[in-house]
Amino acid sequence: MKTIVVTPTLGESPWLAETVASVAALSLDAIHVLVAPSAAVEALEKIHPRTLVVAEPVGGRGMYAAINSGAAAVGDWDALSYLNDDDLLLPRFAEVARSAAESGGGPRVVYGGVKLVDASGRRLGAIPVSRFPTMNRALYAQRLEPIFQHGTMVTRAAWEQLGGFDDTLRFCGDSDLLARACVNGLPTMWVPGQAVAAFRLRAGQLTKNRAAMEEERARVDLKLGLLAKQRTMRHSWARLVFRLTNLPIYVERVARHGFMTFDELLDRAG
Repeated sequence: MKTIVVTPTLGESPWLAETVASVAALSLDAIHVLVAPSAAVEALEKIHPRTLVVAEPVGGRGMYAAINSGAAAVGDWDALSYLNDDDLLLPRFAEVARSAAESGGGPRVVYGGVKLVDASGRRLGAIPVSRFPTMNRALYAQRLEPIFQHGTMVTRAAWEQLGGFDDTLRFCGDSDLLARACVNGLPTMWVPGQAVAAFRLRAGQLTKNRAAMEEERARVDLKLGLLAKQRTMRHSWARLVFRLTNLPIYVERVARHGFMTFDELLDRAG
């Protein structure tokens, strides 16, 4: 299976070398594609010769347009993941890729656990994710995010069925893509065990712009009809299972940081 990992970058991230090294260290044959402004392409090719560096679309339509163009530049591939230029793929991500390969070319979304690290790479905790993909639609209906972009892989068939990222979005293109996969009934699989990726909490990241993110997420919810008008026992059960299966993550967060939400932890990171 031909796997690609696409990283949109301005070429200025102090963690980019670490990001590139995390992909190179995986026990699978993956093409790492860096999508950057044309002015940065030549320098990145010299610094990271084992990656494929392509210029972002003219006009700079944002990170999701950059990822779409990176996927198009490779042309022939079977499964795709995207990685921010300050985040990491961990050794167990190879299990995600292998699970994606088991689809036999069919549409599939595969994801695993994600740990949180600070600017220096020190563990801060983990992100709750859904262990039971059949419950994901009920979780979306309650504004609970069952899957995160980090450590997630989409097969080529799923990518083409979904039409890639919506590049009119600035903040929530990944949430939109994964929610569309759920709404459209694409087969989804969770890889159990240790985390497969690391999300770095740091100052200045886009996810800290909470107001803009919430406004965009509300538009995505409305567009896809995600939110339940009335909650049922099925919604309550999915929420309970989600909380209970992620209890160790919540306990770790309290032990490390006290009683704070993920958003509060994000705000404190910078």
